[in-house]
Amino acid sequence: MVWLKGPSIELMSRPLLGTSASEIGIDRQDREPIQQQIARQIRSLVLSGRLKPQSRLPSTRALSEELAVARATVVEAYEQLLSEGYLETRSGSGTRVAAELPETLLAPAPREQRKEPPRAGHRREPARPFRSGLVDWENFPHDEWGRLLGRFWRNPPVALLEHNDPFGWMPLREAVARHLYEWRGIGCAAEQVIVTAGGLDAFDLIGRAILRGGDRVWFEEPGYPTARRIFSLGGAAAVPVPVDAEGLVVARGIERAGDARAAFVTPARQYPTGVTMPLARRLELLDWAADADAIVIEDDYDSEYRYVGKPLPALMSLDSHARVIYTGTFSKVFSPIVRLGYIVVPKALVPRFRAERVSHGAPPSLMAQPALAEFMSSGAFAIHIRRMRRIYAARRRALIEALKPGEGRLYEIDASPAGLMLLLRLKAGTSDEDAVMRLESIGIEAQSLSSHYAGRSRQQGLLLSFAGFSEADLTKTARTLIEGLS
Repeated sequence: MVWLKGPSIELMSRPLLGTSASEIGIDRQDREPIQQQIARQIRSLVLSGRLKPQSRLPSTRALSEELAVARATVVEAYEQLLSEGYLETRSGSGTRVAAELPETLLAPAPREQRKEPPRAGHRREPARPFRSGLVDWENFPHDEWGRLLGRFWRNPPVALLEHNDPFGWMPLREAVARHLYEWRGIGCAAEQVIVTAGGLDAFDLIGRAILRGGDRVWFEEPGYPTARRIFSLGGAAAVPVPVDAEGLVVARGIERAGDARAAFVTPARQYPTGVTMPLARRLELLDWAADADAIVIEDDYDSEYRYVGKPLPALMSLDSHARVIYTGTFSKVFSPIVRLGYIVVPKALVPRFRAERVSHGAPPSLMAQPALAEFMSSGAFAIHIRRMRRIYAARRRALIEALKPGEGRLYEIDASPAGLMLLLRLKAGTSDEDAVMRLESIGIEAQSLSSHYAGRSRQQGLLLSFAGFSEADLTKTARTLIEGLS
């Protein structure tokens, strides 16, 4: 391969995407994230017709190697285009341009209807309830966080400038290990902790380290579509396993694929139903993993936010056979802008993960890691979590109360005692996709429960995230929601 290099832009000099003669340019000094650069240029190729419907795209591994970027970066770009409807993925056929593209974007809008993109310094439209993925920004410790960043980077120590551990900044890994012991009962060494760039990076690294093409993996049904898609893009064969009131049904998983290589579960608060896996079911899952020589991937994405009762210890804390890989993120408990998470792996797997991390892709940015380590070690992190738990508990109560007039008539409120969203189970015969579109037309964002299923048998419901909105906004929007569904 020949690279054309300027001061900041790298261009591929040979066809990259199928039979297209286009080139993708990566500008590493541009403020636009690399994954968005990739997504934007692929989208442009699709809309221009240079990438035809059903054209096959290279695998995420191949494209990341071509562009010399982390595979997780390409996965995130593909994820964005999949969610927008430009790409589709099918088992055994890889990722392709969608057969039917979003029609509204294929034709240019009339000049008077075109919307200019927001410019730097211009205020964006406020987020609409009940958009997912948001946290409370008003109570974020901006001043303290800014001071910590300044302390480390105004005059950085030599150890920081020469840092080259692909597993991340050791003081942060030590802080994560202490946090997990105190909050989740996990006894692990800092050497077992790997700092990641969030969930996408974590899932990609786990897949590369423990799975091979064709390996079968249990996924909860309904479950987390992004995780299922990332592991499938890496070549895993997803096996949907139903969820009941106690989480993933282990017996059904054994019936469908008893020899599976791994199981992906959210036992603390099943996503998206919110149920908690009890101790007996957890032990059953661990026994299967030990007997089948399988790995359990525990996604503990927001376990710190539990409002009723005491949370069960993490699945990994119960594991006596070293079968569990644990993942967590700072997006829910601190801030999505930090873009950091972590993996904890059994000691025997540390060399394999280290080799995989070294050989494929770059570790996450070091910029925020020392500041976050200090924030955790000082006790400020635990204080922040407890404070936000009180705030989110009040918002949860306000939303439940405001939704009660529609209960029974329009839906049933499935209020998990943990997490940052509620589930409304819709009345029989009601389409949640239709409900989502109806609410969208009156300024409300909700997710459909049915979109979290892989199979055809799908329950209908609405997922409402409340973390990023005031009690007053939640109460007002709940009234509008009831009117919109009536």
